[in-house]
This record gives sequence, C-alpha cells and structure tokens, in this order.
Amino acid sequence: MNHIESAEWKVPWRGMLFGLCAGTLALVLVFTHVVEPRAVLKVLRDYPMPYLLAALACLMGAWACDGIRMRFLTIGTGKPAPWWVMVLVLIASNFITLVTPFAAGGGPYVAYMLYRQGRTVPHAAALVAAGGLASQVGLTVLASLVLAGMGSFPPELAASVRYVRLGFAVYFLIVVALIILVYQGRRIQRLIIRRETAGEWMAEFQTYYRRLFHPWGKHFLRACLAGMGYFGLSYGAGFMILSGFGVSSGLKRYGLSVLLGVAPIISPIPGGAGAAELVAYHVLEKSLSPDALGTFIVLWRGVSFYIPVVVGGLLLAWQVMRMVGTGRRRSH
Repeated sequence: MNHIESAEWKVPWRGMLFGLCAGTLALVLVFTHVVEPRAVLKVLRDYPMPYLLAALACLMGAWACDGIRMRFLTIGTGKPAPWWVMVLVLIASNFITLVTPFAAGGGPYVAYMLYRQGRTVPHAAALVAAGGLASQVGLTVLASLVLAGMGSFPPELAASVRYVRLGFAVYFLIVVALIILVYQGRRIQRLIIRRETAGEWMAEFQTYYRRLFHPWGKHFLRACLAGMGYFGLSYGAGFMILSGFGVSSGLKRYGLSVLLGVAPIISPIPGGAGAAELVAYHVLEKSLSPDALGTFIVLWRGVSFYIPVVVGGLLLAWQVMRMVGTGRRRSH
C-alpha cells in the first residue's frame, strides 16, 4: 500500500477488571449456595490427582494446537510466523478473551501483534478473520459429531440437548455463509465502500484472505483441523476432571464436557461466569453429591478459566512491557 498506515492497540483494563470480578463472583456463589469450602477441601483430598494432571496436559496441548492453527494461516499468506511465537501471543490474547464480554477482546490483540511483526493491517486482519472462522468451523464440527454420537439422554436433558444440536447446525451454516461472504466481498465492497482508501484496504485484505483458499483451500482446512484439535483438547480437560469423579463413561462423558465448555461461549458475561456453573448444576446434580459437584465446578473453573487467566495475564504483561521498552528505545 502506498499510503501511511498506523495501528494502535490499547489494553482493555476496564473489561479485564470486570471479567476478573465476574469470575470471582461465580466462585463466591458456588461456595455460598452449592457447597462449603471445607467440604471442597475434603473431597479434594480424596480426588485422584493423575486426572487433574491429565487435564492440565490437555490444556497445554490445546495451546499448542492453537499456535499450529495460526502457523498454518501465516504460511498460507506467504509470511510464516514461528509456531512458538504464535503460541505465546495466543495465550496472552486468550487472557483478554476470557475477561471481556462475548469473548471478543483477543482478536484485536492478535492482529496488533501480527502487525508489529511486519505485516500490514489488512494482512493481519485477514489472518485473524480467517483464524476465527476456521476455529468456529472446528468447534461446530467437533461438537456436532460428539453430540450426534452420544445416543439417548435422560428425559430432563433430552430437550436441551436437542436445542443445542439444532443451534450448532444453524451456527455452522452461518459460519460457512460468512466464509463465502468474506471471500466474495469485492462485490459487496463496490456497493457499500466509496472511499478510495477504504477500497484499497479491503482489496489488500481480500488478497491475503483468498490466498488461504488456494490451492483447494488446504491452508484454511488445515487451520480448521487445528481448531478442532484445540477445542477437542480443551474439552478433554473437562473429560479428565469428570473421569476423576467417575461420571458417566466414554463418549457420553466427553459430551458432557462439551456441553460445559460451550456454555461460556454463549454467555455475555466474561469467562461465562455463572453460565457454566448453571449448566454443570443442571447436568450433574443427579450424578454427583452436592459436595462433589461443588468440587468439580471449582476444579473445572480453575483449569478452564483461572489457570489460563494467570498464565495469559503474565504473558500479556511481559509482552506489553517488551513493547513499551522497544518503543522507548526507538524514540531515543
């Protein structure tokens, strides 16, 4: 592009503070309405720790898959990013995602970091847009296959699961429509974009976006598979924790983990605070005693929310301090 281009990303401090408070409130509600802290500690003493370690291994595997997803896409647009760099950036962005409403805060940070690595803003935006769509394809395909293979459900859950299955089918169609719409965006661009600068931006965006679908869409499809691996391992963490309690077995146990994992995604509250706990209570109240249920919620929330928040927050602080230090050196 021949015009001067700038980009700026600001740390969403207010959203982070609200998200952390909401996550903490969820645990307070668990301890005040479901189980007492003493009972949780008592159950934890008898909980088989290998399952918790396996859940943590699944979490780290999910982070690795997420880095692979973006690595595939950067290869597709002609400027590969190191896998480990993308892993660190995505873990930091996941912290922002977890503590902002509708899990919408991480994408701009990834785009900004890609921009700082030497890509143009349209190039970075194309990677983030394609990466988000690829991960959602992976999520919908994985969840649909798992829920379809789980078989029958208890009467009190059958109706809810039926709506979840239908919701995923509709969501998949919406995601596919968005993929096609962005790919064919030049026609829409002519109708809604009149400014020359905006037109140039969109043209460059689509140039990089379309590269991911040639030849035969292999780069995008690989990203979809990596996205499926990311969610598969993320929900595998919940599966391992449930295994420690002996809840259900096989695919049904994994399906329960998927239901719990999906709940935070559709919640407007950062981290899905309250939504996941409500689903866990509704789904597991007949399988676990109140003490065991409360302990499960604490363990699941710790692995799915608090550990990523702590690790991601530390990485974000380190990356921001590096950016500030680099900026100061350049100014001098």
